[in-house]
Amino acid sequence: MCLAKDVMTANPSTCREEHTIYDAVRIMNREDCGVVPIVDELDRCIGIITDRDICLRTVLEHLDPEDTPVSELMSTDVMTCRETDDIETVLDIMEREQIRRIPVINDEDALTGIISEGDLAKSEVKAKVSELVEAVVT
Repeated sequence: MCLAKDVMTANPSTCREEHTIYDAVRIMNREDCGVVPIVDELDRCIGIITDRDICLRTVLEHLDPEDTPVSELMSTDVMTCRETDDIETVLDIMEREQIRRIPVINDEDALTGIISEGDLAKSEVKAKVSELVEAVVT
């Protein structure tokens, strides 16, 4: 059985809620990713910020990326999965919630990784990824 920890990208770069939008953009650029998890002092995932959040809201609300904390843009209703969840469970969550990425947490609720559609496409469940993509886009 394939578990979340088997396909996740381990130890993703993160921000704290007081970090700026500019800090998050620098991480996205450096890591070539479109999402940054926001963690607290115990590394618990308290939010997530996407490149789309940044592009749309920063421009529409005339925010200064160097002065605006990520806490103003981050989503706080973050769906997560456990390292020990099987991939079918992860796929079900992502499809049901219509999300493209999901943070992975351990038994202490600390962030240990993140799973994207791309990670799943490279795994043994790649045949089911097209169903996930279809569910998320529609």
